[in-house]
Amino acid sequence: MASFQKDAPRLAQDWGINLPGVTHYVGERGNAYDAAPAFGAVTAPNSGIPAVINTMVDPQLIRQLVTPTKSEEIYGSQKKGDRAIKTVMFPVIEASGYAVAYGDYEQAGDSSANANWVNRQSFTFQTWAKYGDLESEMMGMGSIDWVAEQRTAGASVLEKQQNLLNLFGISGLENYGALNDPALPAAITASVKTGTATSWSSTSDPNLIYPDIVTLFAALNKAMMGNITNQTRLKLVLPSELSQVMAYTNQFGITLEDMLKKAWPNMEIVFLPEAGVTMSGGYTSANVMQMFVPEVDGVETVTTAFTERLTMHRLEQYSTNARQKMSRGGWGTIWKRPMAVAQMVGI
Repeated sequence: MASFQKDAPRLAQDWGINLPGVTHYVGERGNAYDAAPAFGAVTAPNSGIPAVINTMVDPQLIRQLVTPTKSEEIYGSQKKGDRAIKTVMFPVIEASGYAVAYGDYEQAGDSSANANWVNRQSFTFQTWAKYGDLESEMMGMGSIDWVAEQRTAGASVLEKQQNLLNLFGISGLENYGALNDPALPAAITASVKTGTATSWSSTSDPNLIYPDIVTLFAALNKAMMGNITNQTRLKLVLPSELSQVMAYTNQFGITLEDMLKKAWPNMEIVFLPEAGVTMSGGYTSANVMQMFVPEVDGVETVTTAFTERLTMHRLEQYSTNARQKMSRGGWGTIWKRPMAVAQMVGI
């Protein structure tokens, strides 16, 4: 009878047949043919199926959350020029003059107009989307369109940079943000709530917070010289980290939001992450509140401005990888009528 132990070396040497775990031919072990034969395993003990066989990849991609970009939503947005334009000039016209009592031969009295131009400079910025052939194939096995994800990431990076430009401008250029334009009126300080604390988080009483907003409106009303009333359309910008104060309730069951809507029925309350210390990522040193009139005499008070939303430059193809430059540009935020906004810090 043939013996597997004797044949195994020849099978491996002459034929290249290697059977690890096999110890004998089936016929090497006796069988009782007058009963059901029992065959013992000749391979290594079973260790289950490979883990990958009963593993799946969920088709839904879970994207990491980032701070929302809300500057354009709050302050508006306009396209001005293109990326080849480096300076924009905004003409400002002011009427002047005086009048005297009428007389047939009276020569006094004069009126005129004064023209001036305010400059802003554009800032263009870029990033790269890069991907390799092998990594794209491997990510594809995981149901991820790697090329599309790289481009999406690039667009997101540019969007975040544009948002920062809109809110804080760029140092060294005449390019300012909605929160730090030097033409903005000086911020007033919030009132004391408890002890020496002025912050809204130091209290849960809306009756202590409401006067701050009244004070802010009073400053805006004075600066606008009678051009607004409590019925005027207004926009109140608050730090996102203080949105909970709208739910503060007084002893009569009235929330702060109810009080504000009753006093200023046409005021829109919006929340901006970068207006608060915690969510600004270090760009803001104190919580700030703004109240402004979106439009006066048919002219918008403020707008963010951009040169190009997105430019996808030439695709650079190399032996086993590719990259593509992506760029965008903007003018920051233009406050056309800085007197139409009032600010408060320390809230």
